[in-house]
Amino acid sequence: MTRGALVTTVTLVLLMGSSAADLRASLRTAADAYLKNIAAIAPVAGRDTTYDYYERLRDDADALEDPEVPPGYTAGEWSQTASNVATLDLSLTTQFLEKRYVPMASIHGLGEALVRSSKDGTLQPVAVYVPARYQPGTPAPLVIFLHGRPQSESQLLAPPYIAEIAERTGAIVVAPWGRGYYDFRRSTQDVYDAARAARDAFTIDRRKEFLAGYSMGGFAVYEVAAAHPDEWSAVMSIAGALLGSDAQHVISVMSRTAFYVLTGAQDDSIPTRYPSATAGFLRSAGLAVSFYSLPGGTHRLITLLPILAQAWSDMLHGVVRAPPESFGNLTLPGVIPTLTLRP
Repeated sequence: MTRGALVTTVTLVLLMGSSAADLRASLRTAADAYLKNIAAIAPVAGRDTTYDYYERLRDDADALEDPEVPPGYTAGEWSQTASNVATLDLSLTTQFLEKRYVPMASIHGLGEALVRSSKDGTLQPVAVYVPARYQPGTPAPLVIFLHGRPQSESQLLAPPYIAEIAERTGAIVVAPWGRGYYDFRRSTQDVYDAARAARDAFTIDRRKEFLAGYSMGGFAVYEVAAAHPDEWSAVMSIAGALLGSDAQHVISVMSRTAFYVLTGAQDDSIPTRYPSATAGFLRSAGLAVSFYSLPGGTHRLITLLPILAQAWSDMLHGVVRAPPESFGNLTLPGVIPTLTLRP
């Protein structure tokens, strides 16, 4: 199949909807075409992550074939999530192959766009969700959402519950890939490029711009937000924590920022004492911090939905739910724990 035929096939799949079998066939065809053209794609996408997008297509096809449903999902929810991931990654691949890129402003609902890096000029992927109620000219909240590891931006925004939260709150959600760099420390500028691109594409309420992160992203938000602290109305850390090595810098530059800290009491990947210690430390330092813990919650984001929905709404409305004073006696982690679960 030629590249032009591939683009036509994939475009029809994206526009008309598809079965799992259709998606699997499109993913494999796209993977073959991508690999054949990878030398031409590398300078555009960045040589360090170009192969990652090929691996995504193969992983997506495997996920559509796997009958196992991850804990916390119904069969229908997981089927929709896997389909959404595949569709987003197909869109990304098609844009690179066709060299015609989706304008972020054209996205309605869930979509994938490419943002020009201010660091090296490469095109970096971001997943985007735009709620149905959004109207150009009417300012909307913006949430920049950092993914976990091993996870991509498409996997973070693909589950239906992200759409439900965004629709309920009217927030535009943008998830940068960050080149897959561990904890975003070498791709901080990509996060800010994504925020700038969202402001250019949509009418954003500059008083309601938030940085959120899950798992690895829940650790990264403290480092990333501190780079330009005045840009964020609040910061949300889900199943993450503030590292002791970053603590003094964060409180010195973000004393006016509100923080929202979430944890599952049964998290067997990031011990709940670390988010608890983070909330206690921030409170002791005099910062506005809200804390949420779910007794049956694990490391999987879907198991934290009750507190995620509450904290997301609180964040957008400036509600503060302070942690117990006793949390100030806990110790911040020195390093990010080795993750034992796929998010």
